[in-house]
Amino acid sequence: MKIFHNEYFSLFSSDEKLYISVHRTGYQMQEFHSLLLDMPIIRLNNFTGLKDALNEASGIRVCIGGIKPRVEVLISADEMEASIVLNITAKEFAEKKIVVSSEIVEALSKAGVVSGLDKLFNKPITVQKKIKVAKGTKPENGIDAVIKYYEIPDKKPLVKDDGTVNHYELNLIENVKKGDWLGEKVHPTAGKPGMTVTGKVLPSIRGIDFTLKYDKKTIEENEEEGKTVLRAKMDGAVKFEGDKIRIDNHLIIPGDVGYETGNISFDGYVTVKGTVKDGFSVTAKNDISIQSDMGLGVINKIVSKEGSIYIKGGIFGKNVSEINAKKSVFLKYSNGCKIVAGEDINIGFYALDSNLEARKVILDPKHGKVIGGSINAEVQVVAGVIGNKSEKKTYISVSGFDRESIQNEIEQLLKKYKTTLVEVEKAKKQIEFFELNISGAEYVNNREYEENIKKYGDILNEVKALDEYRKRLQYILETKGEGEIDILKAAYPETYIQIKNMQKKIDSIVKGSFYVLDKELHHN
Repeated sequence: MKIFHNEYFSLFSSDEKLYISVHRTGYQMQEFHSLLLDMPIIRLNNFTGLKDALNEASGIRVCIGGIKPRVEVLISADEMEASIVLNITAKEFAEKKIVVSSEIVEALSKAGVVSGLDKLFNKPITVQKKIKVAKGTKPENGIDAVIKYYEIPDKKPLVKDDGTVNHYELNLIENVKKGDWLGEKVHPTAGKPGMTVTGKVLPSIRGIDFTLKYDKKTIEENEEEGKTVLRAKMDGAVKFEGDKIRIDNHLIIPGDVGYETGNISFDGYVTVKGTVKDGFSVTAKNDISIQSDMGLGVINKIVSKEGSIYIKGGIFGKNVSEINAKKSVFLKYSNGCKIVAGEDINIGFYALDSNLEARKVILDPKHGKVIGGSINAEVQVVAGVIGNKSEKKTYISVSGFDRESIQNEIEQLLKKYKTTLVEVEKAKKQIEFFELNISGAEYVNNREYEENIKKYGDILNEVKALDEYRKRLQYILETKGEGEIDILKAAYPETYIQIKNMQKKIDSIVKGSFYVLDKELHHN
């Protein structure tokens, strides 16, 4: 088909190819470029062939390029975007807008562009430039299930506005009543499918469902306002065993532990509203809370096998009483008592002629005094005053720790943490594979799918455990050096301190921080 003719040559199109037949010499290449501006449907790609044909004028048809469609439709490889190029002149478009508009609609239809079309004719249209006319919609993946549990706060003394620390006002046991909220699950959403400009549906990935982990004997689940809610089936104390929440037995003694009750030994939590009378003992598996302001006298022992002990008052033990907790101990004062804690001992006012053993022994920096007796800590001792003006012998020892070793352990934990996060992503992608390639009815009861869901949850729990362990190690590193004795007001003569194997006898009143670093005892 002849598309152009002058006294020098003719242009033909056939099968979208462009041919030239030159029958007279003298036409310059520069002039041909001017012709291209008037014929934007021409695509020239054989410049050498064109030059030779113009020079030789042999009359033979030579292929020099191709013919572009008047409306050229361009679809991206992922079919998420479609554009057009109008291969016509601005003059022609101005003269034939209605005709060209019909050509655009026909070209898009022929190319299969059926979705995501812009309102093309409501905005200015330029010729010979790429114009985006359609955009696909990406799928919106579903939201994973969101699980919340009853939050048990860290058992730490309250720091008041004036900077002092209240070591003896502490809600140690998280007690709940039957029917109380213990957790909930917001269900996963299905997501919203997407669509390409050519009408292909892009499936969405359903949010991952997680299992509420709870003790079915003490907790029940109900559907409430579109959520699965956990509620207590009984009165008791909230506890987590691993990642499972449960209600443990909670024995509440409304008065004193004495002749009316006998010694208490209980497989759960114990709250004593009164006091523990002389000669009696309380032993429990979990936390023990003794709430009388009076404190304790010459009791036999208070023992928590797996938890902490809170004594709102203090204890006047006359070198007979013993307190032992797997975790921490909180009390107002200790007089003539032995206290052993696996974690920290927190004392509000004073420790007099007492023997204390723990990871950290913390007395109120403003009011706390250690007079007589001994303290054996692993990491740190903090007190306002140690000893007294009467120069009563007082022994403070910190066994210390290896800072470099703990720092290396934290580095290894962080590496494992990052590796575990990669495993989280792998497990999640495996779940998504099921949801993309298997119908919901099949994968929901698929054993392998359920195993992957469990694996995903287990890895998330591992991530949480790694982070909690890292925080415990960081807590140790908050101490100066590799073991510290921090004296905020004064240490009197006849105070003996030892950190690791470094010993010092205090001969004159001093205050400040003693710590060991690089095998030397420092004081500042």
